[in-house]
Amino acid sequence: MDKPREQDSFSLLYRMGFHINYAFLHVMGPAALTPEADPRLRAKREYERRRELHRAWKAHRRSR
Repeated sequence: MDKPREQDSFSLLYRMGFHINYAFLHVMGPAALTPEADPRLRAKREYERRRELHRAWKAHRRSR
């Protein structure tokens, strides 16, 4: 398994940007949207997807 890159990267810069963006959306984001259209939920799902890819890569690397 290759290390996730570019669109799937879970770098420190991505994580810091996510937390800043998530906090900003919490304060300044839209009032109420459906779960499909809510940018905070969309960002959280993307963060969790990338985190799981990173964890799977680390587990694969350790098992070798």
